[in-house]
Amino acid sequence: MEEFLNLNNIELSTTSLAQFLIGFIITIILSISLKHIYVKYSNSVSNKKIISNIFPLFGVSIFLIVITIKSSIVLSLGLVGALSIIRFRTAIKEAEQIVYFLIITGIAIATAANSYVYPFVLVIFVFVYNFFKTYNKDTSVHSVNDQLILNVKKITNKQLDQLMEELLNNKINIEVQSINKSNNTIIVLKLSDFRIDTLTVVETFLNNNSISINEIQFFSSTE
Repeated sequence: MEEFLNLNNIELSTTSLAQFLIGFIITIILSISLKHIYVKYSNSVSNKKIISNIFPLFGVSIFLIVITIKSSIVLSLGLVGALSIIRFRTAIKEAEQIVYFLIITGIAIATAANSYVYPFVLVIFVFVYNFFKTYNKDTSVHSVNDQLILNVKKITNKQLDQLMEELLNNKINIEVQSINKSNNTIIVLKLSDFRIDTLTVVETFLNNNSISINEIQFFSSTE
C-alpha cells in the first residue's frame, strides 16, 4: 500500500510522473490556443463554439491513450479493437473540422512522445497561416455553398446568359440549379466564392435591362 501511494514511484508505461504532467499541461494549453484560433479564423458556419469546446478534452484523451499504449503492442492491438466499435453520433461534415481534430491528435501524440517543441511550432504555424489567409482575403463577407434565388417578372434566356457571364467576370462560380417560369420567373442559382457586395452587381444588371424584381433571396448552407 505504501508503494502504491508513493507518488515518486508512479509511472505510466515508460513515462515518469513529471513527464506526464508536463505533457498533460502542454496539451491542454495548446488545445485551448487552437480553440481560440479556430473560433476566430474558421470559415465554418455550424456549431463553431460547440465543436471547439471539446478540443481540450479530445487532446488530453488522445494524450492519455498514447501514454498508456506506447510501450505495449498488446494494449495497442486492444485499443484498435475497442475503437472499432465506437461511432460518432454527430457527423463531422466540414473538412476544416476534421483537419483541426487531426492537428490536435498530432499535438497529443507529440507531447506523449516527450517532443514538446514541435507542437508549439505547429500551433504557431496554424496561427500564422490563418492570420495571413484572413489578412489577404477581401474584406467583404464570404459564405459557402450558396444559393441565390431571383424572383423576377420576366427574363429571357439571353439575359440570363448575360447575367451568368457578368457573375463569372466577377470571379463567381455559378450554376443554374432550376428555372420555373409561370406568371413570374423564379431562378435558383448555385454559387461559390460569392461576396455579399456582388448582390449589387446582380441588382444593377437587372435594373439596366429593365427586368422587374419581385424578390431576391440569398441562402448559405453547409451541405
